[in-house]
Amino acid sequence: MKLINLLRDLVEIHSESGREDEIVDYVTEFLEDLGYSPKVEEKRVKNVVLEGKGDLWLITHLDTTRKITDFSFDGVYCYGTGVCDAKASVAAILSAIEESEEFVLNVAFLSDEEEGGRGSEHFARRRKGRAIIMEPTELKVAEAQYGSAEISVKVKGKPSHGAFPDFGVSAIEKAYELYEKVKNIWRGFSIQEIRGGDDSYSIPEECFIRFAFVFPPEIRSKDVLEKVLKIAENYGEVEVVEYWDGFYCDEIVELARIVEEKTVMKSWTDAANLKAEGWKVTVWGPGELEYCHTKYERVKLAEVEKAKEIIRRINEFIQSSF
Repeated sequence: MKLINLLRDLVEIHSESGREDEIVDYVTEFLEDLGYSPKVEEKRVKNVVLEGKGDLWLITHLDTTRKITDFSFDGVYCYGTGVCDAKASVAAILSAIEESEEFVLNVAFLSDEEEGGRGSEHFARRRKGRAIIMEPTELKVAEAQYGSAEISVKVKGKPSHGAFPDFGVSAIEKAYELYEKVKNIWRGFSIQEIRGGDDSYSIPEECFIRFAFVFPPEIRSKDVLEKVLKIAENYGEVEVVEYWDGFYCDEIVELARIVEEKTVMKSWTDAANLKAEGWKVTVWGPGELEYCHTKYERVKLAEVEKAKEIIRRINEFIQSSF
């Protein structure tokens, strides 16, 4: 099957986290039609696993964030929700398998990466080995995966009639004040969500704000949270939504022989769950992460083709070792 048609098929399947059944069936049937015998492992979520030889695994995920855009192609870039994160990687793997006389690399297509990471959590506990986690890195090898943390704050104000701003205390203005204070102590963060006020012509009593922080592996999440919470707790009810420490990736020699360019992965990936269980991992794959999770998500078709060829070469390395 032509790579672009395969990628179109994958993107046109709705596979938001928790709704992976159809894409699980598609991938399973695709592999079975090629003569392989994948297993669908179920433990709250479904993973498609194709066991080969050796201890090296190619791993990516099947789920996406909520659908924003349909598939399209402009001659260079393919667009659509999930096209880059991470269906370009799914397509590259499947196409490499299709074009190989014998595919011996271990492969896993996981569910629930965009939500709780339950697919990789279940998978990692049942096995040990080395893994290339395929995520958008522009085909550069990640030397590190950054840590992250999210907190939300229900900022409290004092309501009043809109004609008496000095009598009330605007929760929105206090949320902005909190933002400025956080910015003074930490640069690597974004406001992911903010809600406050209505059309009642009154000074808002409450404003909800959610911050997301990213930081390199040498900085611990507890240190970030300690600094931020010391400020945020003065503004209202605080919830720590999630937090993860970063880590340095391992060298996967088969990939390092082909790809020399390095980068860092600034977002959480399934590599975290495998690393926690003692796996050796790195992150690598086609596409630009900065466009993902938005209506501009895209991937160069030529980059997916290149990823496919690199996978085929890695497969040849594994073949030659047996």
